Amino acid sequence: MRYKRLNEISLSEKSVLLRLDLNTPIEAGVVTNQERIIRSLPTVNFILESGARLIIMSHLGRPEENNMFQEEFSLAPVVKEMEGLLNMQIPLYSLSEIESLDQVDHISIIENTRFNIGEKNNDIELSKRLAALADVFVMDAFATSHRAHASTTGVITFSNDACAGFLLDEELTALSKVKENAKSSIAVLGGAKISTKLSLIDSLSKTVDKVILGGGIANTCLAAKGYEVGKSLIEDSMLEEAKELIKNPKIIIPESVIVSISADEPGRIASASSIQENEAIFDIAPASLVDLEPIIMNAGTILWNGPIGFFEKENFFAGTAMIAEMIISSKGFSVAGGGDTISAAEKAGVLDSLDYVSTAGGAFLEFMEGKKLPALEALIDKVN
Repeated sequence: MRYKRLNEISLSEKSVLLRLDLNTPIEAGVVTNQERIIRSLPTVNFILESGARLIIMSHLGRPEENNMFQEEFSLAPVVKEMEGLLNMQIPLYSLSEIESLDQVDHISIIENTRFNIGEKNNDIELSKRLAALADVFVMDAFATSHRAHASTTGVITFSNDACAGFLLDEELTALSKVKENAKSSIAVLGGAKISTKLSLIDSLSKTVDKVILGGGIANTCLAAKGYEVGKSLIEDSMLEEAKELIKNPKIIIPESVIVSISADEPGRIASASSIQENEAIFDIAPASLVDLEPIIMNAGTILWNGPIGFFEKENFFAGTAMIAEMIISSKGFSVAGGGDTISAAEKAGVLDSLDYVSTAGGAFLEFMEGKKLPALEALIDKVN
């Protein structure tokens, strides 16, 4: 996988257009989680210290694509956060405003890329307008690299020069390490829907040693095995696919679980064969954790995506918390990704102990499935 990296390009006296993922949670006009901003700072600082003029762009949320300013989706709160972290003033411009400047500032930010008509369908004219803003384009938004948008993919095609930023390169290096060490790898996959991860499960089960399933994904597999799962969260439409999936001996579905008549009621330990009609599965039980421990502890690399139970509720958080502890205590190189996974790891107090935490959700899954990421492909094509 050959693409140009940031430290391979001379940036002094040049203008640089940097695509970041600054799609951060905002409440009452204030950024509530700085993670994606902080992870972008090494690239930002490197470019500024190289003597380049920097223009940053990002999307935020899902505004209407109409060339109109929409305050609810403005990057203004993000800009304020970055000003504090970088200790400098950063002007915020619309695309047309920055195009009209004779020379760009030392650092500036363009308003939400999704305000612009043509962003999501990778419009050629919009891509050319973005590419014309700078001498060099730097793609550092791995979390959006699976979307063929004008600001992530089209702009690369029309740029004079293009490369990967430090975060994008870091993400690809960490995830590739899991794929390359597949013989000693395991995957721990949770979450609500098997439909969103069926391709990932199928792909990983062909390469890694074991795939441990939890959450609604495991519930659907238990139902496919013929167990009565009561009111558990399952996908009826995926039962046939689940039946095929569980034929693979690499797939592990915990059959000792915690059930309850309500998420607000205490749970009880039950085997998969003793779940009542009015009960639902909310977590995995200690016996399952005992079975899983040697598999996790002896793994060479561990991919974790998705909580194992209804972790938001304290009475059903224990399973996810114990899995998280096993992962960080194992000898393996651990990689975690996805919003709920990060939230669960943070709640369990292990976020900083994981070897690598991906900023991405969809791109993380698609890369691990073996799918081609449009922005990455464009960077590779730029070299060839």
